[in-house]
Amino acid sequence: MDNRQLYKDLSEKVGLGNSEHLHDVWRLLCTDDEARVANMLPGTVAEIAEKAGKTPKETEIILVSLFKKGAAFRSDRGDGMRYKLAKNIIQLHDASLLWAGATDKFYDAWKMVMDEEFSGFLKSMPDSFQMPSFMRVIPINETIEARNEVLTFEECEKMLGGSKKIAVVKCPCRLSQKNCDSPVEACIQINMGAEYVIDRGHGRAITMDEALAIIREARNAGLVQMTENRSTGNAICNCCSCCCEMFRLIEHSGKKWILSPSRYQATVGDGCSACSACINICPVKAVSVDEKAEINADLCMGCGLCATVCPEDVITLEVVRPEGHIPG
Repeated sequence: MDNRQLYKDLSEKVGLGNSEHLHDVWRLLCTDDEARVANMLPGTVAEIAEKAGKTPKETEIILVSLFKKGAAFRSDRGDGMRYKLAKNIIQLHDASLLWAGATDKFYDAWKMVMDEEFSGFLKSMPDSFQMPSFMRVIPINETIEARNEVLTFEECEKMLGGSKKIAVVKCPCRLSQKNCDSPVEACIQINMGAEYVIDRGHGRAITMDEALAIIREARNAGLVQMTENRSTGNAICNCCSCCCEMFRLIEHSGKKWILSPSRYQATVGDGCSACSACINICPVKAVSVDEKAEINADLCMGCGLCATVCPEDVITLEVVRPEGHIPG
């Protein structure tokens, strides 16, 4: 197999086979030998060694390298350590950008993939086609607690309080986009996510108090908390609208379904002074101000950032979606 076909096959396996820039990502991430082995996944060391015509030791060294680079994932379910390729482009993006050997050239290649090719691929999808949202917004809990409308998995504190292990890693999006000076070490991993990043050596274990301090700092910086779009997420991301792959994919592709809102929507009560603080902090431009602030219900993601900066405390979050809005 020639090298071009090799990297095309790998790109196809994560969902973007015609991408030239993703080929560049693979070339910067893997040696040709590593790429050939990656193309043989999934399998155990013994299974891949037989396919590759290598010794188990040689094969294990390559597979561990792919794991450290974020191209492969591994698990042991009792029948030996099994390795598999990243399941899609989002997983490969987030994992490989934490690779210790990543360079500015590597970051730039990923930026081209996400901004030009993956967003273009999503944009070309017919409006009738909709995939499950990649992530969902976690509302700021202080605003909701005052209304006694809290769901267990919609609060960062509740997610962290029920976890066995917590870690933090650098934000892959801000590493590659470099569009702001928001905190970089800001992605919190929980349970299996924490074990994975610690195992790779790209994350550090932290306490719940340290995690809450990171979230408070993120909120003060105007960042939005997100998690996987399911009830038991393994991560809490602290996202800016200028670097976050979710916000940027929505902007470039026009597909709002990429990011699922929380169950809540911001509403403005009486007493608004039209100060525009809510306009400046809204990450999705859902607020306009004339005589008072107005919330565009179609754009609002229910994050609650606007409520945290309202000097008159007239912005609240109302429940507008059922409990089933969050996938089980």
